[in-house]
Amino acid sequence: MASNNADNNDTVAVNDGILDLRPPKGGLVYQLLRLGLTFDHKDDSGETWCDYSRGVTATFTDRQATETVIADMDTKDAETITASRLATVTEIKTWRSDGAEE
Repeated sequence: MASNNADNNDTVAVNDGILDLRPPKGGLVYQLLRLGLTFDHKDDSGETWCDYSRGVTATFTDRQATETVIADMDTKDAETITASRLATVTEIKTWRSDGAEE
């Protein structure tokens, strides 16, 4: 059952008394969370998500974006990847996570 919040007109999904705040499975945020990244900050250029232990960042313009730039914090190497392609990724290797290992 979906209800409409009269204060801001956002649609809020409540099913069997449960408010589900998880992002849509096909979306960029879901994929970043699945890969271990968490929200870091938002500014005029968009959002940045990070995993400091592995040294990886993801930046994108807004929550409706269909692609993100994934970067290694240490080497600054980066790749632009779509949400659908990110769904096929099972691991992100960086200099911090794996160093010079092959």
